[in-house]
Amino acid sequence: MSRIVRTVLGDIKAEKLGVTYCHDHLAVFPVDGVELEERLLIDEPDKTLEELFNFRNSGGCSIVDAQPFGAGRNPGVLRDLSAKSGVNIVASTGLHKLFFYPEDFYSKKASTEELVELFVSEIEEGMWRYDPSNPFGERTNIRAGLIKVATDSDGLTDYYKKVFKAAALASLETGAAIMTHTELGRFAEDQIDFLLKNGLKEKKIIISHLDRKIDIPRCTRIAESGVFLQFDTIRRFKYHSDTEEAELVAELLGRGYGDRILFGMDSTKERFRSYGSEFGLDYILTDFKELLFNAGVNEENFKAILEKNPARALSIEVC
Repeated sequence: MSRIVRTVLGDIKAEKLGVTYCHDHLAVFPVDGVELEERLLIDEPDKTLEELFNFRNSGGCSIVDAQPFGAGRNPGVLRDLSAKSGVNIVASTGLHKLFFYPEDFYSKKASTEELVELFVSEIEEGMWRYDPSNPFGERTNIRAGLIKVATDSDGLTDYYKKVFKAAALASLETGAAIMTHTELGRFAEDQIDFLLKNGLKEKKIIISHLDRKIDIPRCTRIAESGVFLQFDTIRRFKYHSDTEEAELVAELLGRGYGDRILFGMDSTKERFRSYGSEFGLDYILTDFKELLFNAGVNEENFKAILEKNPARALSIEVC
């Protein structure tokens, strides 16, 4: 068996992934019937390309785009951005929380089996092309490498249990990992318990946004479950300072959980310098790195979080 990561330009060996952000957004386009805030739309590829060049010039190699099926994801743009920038991009299938979809969206009436078929086909055959009015307009040959699912403030309702069940079955069939969205870290334990009961191994589960609230005991409990903890609230000062974020990372490293931490920026356009922000996609590799080192994180720790851990979290075993 060998380990690969499925990118929009094809499969690469997991060990070739390099410095990786495991939760970001590089292309989010409008969807008919959905009123997204302007800041959530990332729909000027030339500006995004500029961010990717800055990321690469600061040592970045790979990025997970966490926008899933039907939520403004644009596989063609992701492929072009990767080809032009030299940055590996892992795209996501799956489903976001209902906020990102029109009222009559396909997934509400779809069966678990139909959702499994959708997720598996986007990983093994190719993702559906971006179309603001028809998510099943035309299939591309650009394959997803990750399954993204979410809960909202109501937690694992019957609808979300259906989606999570389908994601678990698709993961078991394809070997792709599952990344979950949590609302301020809420319902993470429920998500983990549900996925484990549906056959997933801990190493195939990535829980996002666990640093929205600095809660060391809770992060410790989740780390003890064996899943990956995605920290992506970096430079989001409405939640907490980056010094507090760095201290959280250092504390978990000190407790022996360094092999379970992943980083990302969870970007919106207001977090990109090319769209007018005062900082950009390279922030973790420049300013935040310094704060981590001040908190006691060393170069080996930093490299593990950004290279070794993503290579394990995103890998698919193939014969």
